[in-house]
Amino acid sequence: MQVDVEPGVVGDDLNEELADRGLHFPSFPQSAAFSTIGGMLATDASGTKTVKYGEVGDWVLGLEVVRADGSVVETGTRARKSSAGYNLTELFVGSEGTLGVITRATLDLTALPAETVGGRATFATLDAATDAITDVVRSGIDVATLELIDPLTAEMANAYTGSDLPATPAVFFEIHGRGAAAELDAVTERFEAHDATRIESTANEEEMAELWRARREIGHALKEWDPDRALEVVGDVTVPIGSYPSIVAFIGEVSEEYGLPIPAFGHAGDGNAHYALLCDPGDPEERTRAHAASERIIERAIDLGGTCTGEHGIGADKRSQLRAEAGDEAVRTMRDVKEALDPNGILNPGTVLDDVDG
Repeated sequence: MQVDVEPGVVGDDLNEELADRGLHFPSFPQSAAFSTIGGMLATDASGTKTVKYGEVGDWVLGLEVVRADGSVVETGTRARKSSAGYNLTELFVGSEGTLGVITRATLDLTALPAETVGGRATFATLDAATDAITDVVRSGIDVATLELIDPLTAEMANAYTGSDLPATPAVFFEIHGRGAAAELDAVTERFEAHDATRIESTANEEEMAELWRARREIGHALKEWDPDRALEVVGDVTVPIGSYPSIVAFIGEVSEEYGLPIPAFGHAGDGNAHYALLCDPGDPEERTRAHAASERIIERAIDLGGTCTGEHGIGADKRSQLRAEAGDEAVRTMRDVKEALDPNGILNPGTVLDDVDG
């Protein structure tokens, strides 16, 4: 029920190997077809199944890490729990390469689900869709995945895939494990209570892939939608589930205020709202407006008790927003840790903390 991997292993390759043993690593992001374990650990990535399985970091038992001075530290144990000293494993997970270089990870595993059912539901309004999502989570229904796309995203997906999905809000879902049929009935009941216009479900893998196609192809659809517009910002704010309807509605308000198309979609079951700002790359004023619009969305997410990044990390672009979210003392503490482990600033400089005062 464990596996040791080096950081260059690609997520889907690992799960393909594990499937022969009836096991899988459940928390990989949707980019697992090309993302490496090292990259996922560096950002504490998550994805479509976080609502049931948590983040990648929740399944890490231990790490081998090369420190800035060349020494090697091993963190954690093979036990599923430990209260021995500082949690160095979690310190390195999500540190974006600024505290050490991960060279091996011991990951916890789980059995492949005995049953999987899934599908999609469409709603007349975005408010109805987000309220239905919140209701499902609050009801304690054991869903593995709850994904949202707004009408603009549905329109883009249709244009790219030729899907018959109506250009209305849609919620995509999966349920894993024995008793999936009973959980499906509960999900259907909650969706119907919020006036779902259409609910489709299946246990057939190929049929499910077709139902999900519009959601899975969003990345390509965004890039191909308008040849005169390019992706300027891709955001990934996350808020408490009770505030999810508010942040999705606010993204729509910002789109109108700034006069920019801002498709909203994301891992709704854990409160994660992705959004994209598309603008004319040759228009400096429009690009500036796009970043200002993103700042407004992030500020609102933080005001709601959320975060500026649910899974993509701070990187170089959100360093100033980290202070707004975490506060001066938390950032100072982060800098103290950084300077203790990397006094010469050689590990991934320009990432996470560089533009804030010590």
